[in-house]
Amino acid sequence: MFDFLFRRGNPTNDWQRSSHLKLTASLDIPEFNGIPLGAPFERVSFLGRDDAFEFGAHCYHDLGVSVERSSDNKISGFWIVYVGEDYDKFQTYQGELTWQGEPLDVNKLNQDNLSDVLGPRYWLDTDEDESIAFYEFPTYEIQVELTLSGKIKRFGICQEPLLADPQHREALGVTKPWIYDR
Repeated sequence: MFDFLFRRGNPTNDWQRSSHLKLTASLDIPEFNGIPLGAPFERVSFLGRDDAFEFGAHCYHDLGVSVERSSDNKISGFWIVYVGEDYDKFQTYQGELTWQGEPLDVNKLNQDNLSDVLGPRYWLDTDEDESIAFYEFPTYEIQVELTLSGKIKRFGICQEPLLADPQHREALGVTKPWIYDR
């Protein structure tokens, strides 16, 4: 009964997880298991039924992944979790993460050397709990959440950059002009 009430309209309800699931995410293309941002949401049906729908994303806690779905039923972003204990029910992502075809060793990346891989960051926002490094590209944004000591907590890849919005830039105290036309 509760399942019917709380999961009504959830497109993942009938999905079955692939028995031979191997996850890979490419930050430079960007794509998740070969599926680019903007693709129909049903292309991630191999993940199976989601555990929860929170903040506009379908969450797969045991995989360390969430997938954002736009109002037109497209993949608008995905999140890869590396420090599960900071994200309630999420476990650490066990799949491969790549940049320009090469695997990334997240354990060797931190706030100080991340720009060596992703290029110069657009902005770093820091509060009392964490830092978020923003990397802007013409068609997407990478947000890297970091512990205060600089360790990577999670990667977010979004088709609609948060910092493209002047109100968000103002709220975060961004002083740099926006770099891409939207």
